[in-house]
Amino acid sequence: MSDPAHALSSRFTVSPRVAVLSIIGFWAFYFASVTLRAWIMDYSGHLDMLDNRAWVSLFGVGFTYLLYRALRPLEQRSLRIRVAAAFLFSIVAATAYSSVNYLSFYVYDPTPHEPAPGPPTAKAEVVKKIEKGPGHMIAENAIHWYFFITSWAVLYLALSYAGAVRASEREGARLRAAAQTAELRALRYQVNPHFLFNALNSISSLVMSGRHADAEAMILNLSTFFRTSLAAEPTEDVPLADEIALQRLYLEIEAVRYPQRLRSVFDIAPEAERACIPGLLLQPLVENAIKHGVAPARRPVEVLVRAWIDGLQLVIEVIDDGDAAQETKGTCVGLRNVRDRLNVRFGDAASLAAGPRAQGGFAAKIRIPVVAHGC
Repeated sequence: MSDPAHALSSRFTVSPRVAVLSIIGFWAFYFASVTLRAWIMDYSGHLDMLDNRAWVSLFGVGFTYLLYRALRPLEQRSLRIRVAAAFLFSIVAATAYSSVNYLSFYVYDPTPHEPAPGPPTAKAEVVKKIEKGPGHMIAENAIHWYFFITSWAVLYLALSYAGAVRASEREGARLRAAAQTAELRALRYQVNPHFLFNALNSISSLVMSGRHADAEAMILNLSTFFRTSLAAEPTEDVPLADEIALQRLYLEIEAVRYPQRLRSVFDIAPEAERACIPGLLLQPLVENAIKHGVAPARRPVEVLVRAWIDGLQLVIEVIDDGDAAQETKGTCVGLRNVRDRLNVRFGDAASLAAGPRAQGGFAAKIRIPVVAHGC
């Protein structure tokens, strides 16, 4: 089984362009700072050393690039191994650069290396270093350049680590989005089986009671309802107008069962019709009004669906004037489904308030941000 962390890190490497630019920047800074220091200190022959310093800097760029090439294959290894390799390879690069520096300034084109103004001991110190031999000078300078080259290696490791962190964050965001999509699908698919079960029971009752014409009409409406609802992507929003059209069709289906008890009313503001909501979001609320408000009643019950824009929010209400006590006992599953879908889709920006009305019946009110171009 593959390691997820390894699979993630394998998708990120410091690009050669970024690595090369960082190397050039490091050595350009060295060249500029050393040249400025020589000018400020008024070193003798500092202008004559510009060409030597330029060539040596180019060698430094080359050696650091080789260090990058040595570290790059280790980008998928643990941080401990990469740090150890960076410190070890930096020794080789520093020694190679120190050797080139010695050959350039002390063999190929020896130039006075003491400051013009200053104590006479300065020249003596330079002479003393030269007398110790090339091996001593190369080793001493290599220690100095080791820390400079190591600083670039540390920068490279930091870039690589930061990139891996960003890649991990992107992967985490992708997985969270995938989980959210899966949850939305699961919640959305909870609606259809429940409604289908009730509808089939209703058709069965109509057939058993000999109301064949009503059963046929209900089957046709049911077919249209499912063809329309299942054609939509479960995770996408739909215009409120489309959702209302589905609920009208659903209530027409239920009106076949309760021709004397169900009265449906829609009051939808024109600007609200263009707003977007999750598909079939209202289905559990309307279904609860039928199941717990209309079905047990012995009188006509009105189911009112209304919607309007309130500032930056879309407000939707599903209200019935049935038996509130009866409805309070049986609406938990549908309300929980709606709340879960709102939470997954909008977080704290959406809300669902539901409960008995003072004047009788039951009301559910949804508030969601107005989304006009998301469907």
